[in-house]
Amino acid sequence: MTGELLRSTSAEEPSVAASEIAVASHERGSGGVAILLAIAAVVAAIIGARASMVSNDANDSWQSALRTEVKRSAAAMADVQTLYESELPVAIEALQAKVLAEEMSSAQAGQSPAAQQALAVEASVQSQLVTALSAGLELAQNSSYALPSGGYDLGKRLADIRARNPDLVALNPDGIEAAGDRLAQKAVLLTYALVPTSLCALLGVLAQPLRRDRGWLLSSGFAALLVGVVMAVGTEVLA
Repeated sequence: MTGELLRSTSAEEPSVAASEIAVASHERGSGGVAILLAIAAVVAAIIGARASMVSNDANDSWQSALRTEVKRSAAAMADVQTLYESELPVAIEALQAKVLAEEMSSAQAGQSPAAQQALAVEASVQSQLVTALSAGLELAQNSSYALPSGGYDLGKRLADIRARNPDLVALNPDGIEAAGDRLAQKAVLLTYALVPTSLCALLGVLAQPLRRDRGWLLSSGFAALLVGVVMAVGTEVLA
């Protein structure tokens, strides 16, 4: 009786040991799945948060570009109004008065004394009008704006008016918009890095109920996770 009991115990020992090994192996596999899923979740959260931040920065750049364009356009419009609404009408009146004064003076020759006196008075009046209109008017006073034909170089005058505010002239909304476009592209590339990361999580979930094929699923999952990390880091460095 005792011998049979010993033999039965001896026969059961390998089975018990094998069962314990299988359970231990299953627990280790389950631990690997848990680690894989946890790392995948953390990496996906980091990549997603970073993509969201970059996308927000792109939106900020686009809004800043729009504000800069409005500011630049307003400054240009103000300078154009200064020239064409404030200076040019007065300068034209001064030019007309100058032409009249010269014509009145030229017309005196060959006229009667009374007509010469009247023309001289009118020429004097027009000359005084030129002086009054030109006072403080750069377009009319500065000889560098005078054209040989008798008009004004409005392009040069507008450039000089714009040069008063170089900071406004130097505004570059196109560059700010381009920076926003680059950030938007970077955000898209970062979201692409979530594809292998999601695949990693999927492989981990598939490996959870399996035993025989769990090893290669876990290996594939970690490989996919590594690809996602490399894509995200590469985007941060190169984009």
